[in-house]
Amino acid sequence: MKELFYGCLKPLIRFGFYCYYQRLRMVDMDRVPRDKPAMLLPNHQNALLDPLIVAALAKARRPYFLTRSDVFTGGFLQNILESLRMIPIYRIRDGRDTLHRNEEIFDRCADLLNQGEHLLLFPEANHNLGRRVRTLSKGFTRIAINALEKYPETDLQLIPVGINFQRGADFPDRVTYRFGHPLPAAAYVKGVDFNEDSKAMKAAVSASLKVLTTHVPEDQDYEQTMERLGGLQPDFSNPDPINAWFENPDTAVPKLPLKKGLLWKLWDVIFKVVNLPLVAIWKVWVKPKVWEPEFMSTFRFGFALITAPIYLILLGVLFGIFTGWITGIAVPAGVFLHNILYIKLR
Repeated sequence: MKELFYGCLKPLIRFGFYCYYQRLRMVDMDRVPRDKPAMLLPNHQNALLDPLIVAALAKARRPYFLTRSDVFTGGFLQNILESLRMIPIYRIRDGRDTLHRNEEIFDRCADLLNQGEHLLLFPEANHNLGRRVRTLSKGFTRIAINALEKYPETDLQLIPVGINFQRGADFPDRVTYRFGHPLPAAAYVKGVDFNEDSKAMKAAVSASLKVLTTHVPEDQDYEQTMERLGGLQPDFSNPDPINAWFENPDTAVPKLPLKKGLLWKLWDVIFKVVNLPLVAIWKVWVKPKVWEPEFMSTFRFGFALITAPIYLILLGVLFGIFTGWITGIAVPAGVFLHNILYIKLR
């Protein structure tokens, strides 16, 4: 039943993402091996959207996700999370008495990897919209090293993934996932000192992530650097020239043209009028409840995924009853087409 639920939900969410994003690209996704166990290790910017996009578009294997344990509250919600292949991971903030449960989780991960499965977890261990790769946690190295100790013949591959949102919390937005070259985990495990093995593994993954996404070097003032970069109107989906610019400000950075003319502003108004009930509910009731900017796009996407189809159906029923069913079909179809054009072109 859980596999059936996942199979039905995946294409729905994938279609929702293609409607929601102006552009969504998965670059070098074929680097994820189909015939080997792998740990997908992205930088973490945008709360739940980061793993959901991978889940919706994954091709090699459906990954399992390590998720903070406090979202596993039991009952119906826990069944949904487990159906989505989410596995709880316990942190100090969850209580020191819960940390021993991670040993069981690590062993389960080792078993999954030995079976050739894929895991997705965030080595930064927290989310932030900032464009700088943060210090990596030991958590992912514990899982990798434990898997190799338990199953020495496992050909475990570490896959760094650079997530690149153009505007992060805003809408419409565009995003590019860039998959790095696989790193064989065994190459970093000497079996003598865990801390040294962990340090080497973290250094390799961190270095790769700093190439796959925009990374403001630690020796540069973040706010000042981002202010200067913002004046260049950069395309953050292509971090290579931006990272080169950090090293040499004479480097040319491709621009993403700003659309600020009167006609664009008029189209913004039309979009809000056409979708007035949804816009009003979002701004008055839902948006004020979002407690962190990193969750803004997650809540907006979830809100749109649920309410947009209901809105279109209600439009069709109302126009069908009062003006005829031809109009009842044409109006919601026209609204849907208009919204897609707005998102893709705006």
